[in-house]
Amino acid sequence: MRVVGMRVAVVGESAPLSIETEIRCNDWQPPHEYSFMIELPIFSLNTVLFPGMPLPLHVFEPRYRLMMQRAMESDKLFGVALMSEGTEGFKNTRPVPVGCAARILQLARLPDGRLNIQSEGTRRFQIHALREEDEYLVAEIEWLDDDALNDDEREQVRARTREVGGALRRYLSLVAPGSQRALKEMEMPTDAAELSHWVAVLLSISNTQKQELLETTSTLQRLEHELRLLQRAHIIQQAFLRRPDNDETPASGDDPNANASFLWMN
Repeated sequence: MRVVGMRVAVVGESAPLSIETEIRCNDWQPPHEYSFMIELPIFSLNTVLFPGMPLPLHVFEPRYRLMMQRAMESDKLFGVALMSEGTEGFKNTRPVPVGCAARILQLARLPDGRLNIQSEGTRRFQIHALREEDEYLVAEIEWLDDDALNDDEREQVRARTREVGGALRRYLSLVAPGSQRALKEMEMPTDAAELSHWVAVLLSISNTQKQELLETTSTLQRLEHELRLLQRAHIIQQAFLRRPDNDETPASGDDPNANASFLWMN
């Protein structure tokens, strides 16, 4: 469970958004036609949230408790963006420009006012402006979806979806043998975009690499990138298992929670 408001290490190298009273990203050109902007309260965290990914939170700071209470009174949505500067849970953190909205599924209030929250990623967004409200961040955002596919790309996506699904099963059979049962019980997504987000969560890669996948607006490119990552990881793991002195688990990148990334399936 992620604790919001305590000191943790900073991971992430994407370009930050600075904040004074308000920031306008006037040099950014939207990749999609859009009709309106909405405001969303923002958690700047040391994690990359994807659509469909569970996000448990333990919230104890008064400003974030207020933020969650207001979210519960409206649409139960809040935004999560990878923190590029600052310390998680403290003031003056800077989020990267692309994040993912989360919907509150369950909220339990403890006697001292702290909150235990179960939430889930829903949809990606692009931040256009930031301001402070009662000491937490509120962003003006546009929803960010994948580009539409033409007929040729649609056929390529179908082929890559099959390849990525097979590569994921082979990868998990080596790094987490017990996950095969969970995969069978859950049924791997057949929708290409959903599968690509699923794989991004499960991959033992750094937050920087996960952020790159989150920001990609081509389903085909995301699947192809993930296929290369899965194939490379499979080769490395096989080589490691063939070593006579393989008592220790090989390093899995600079994500301190990488080996636990598949546990949400259980």
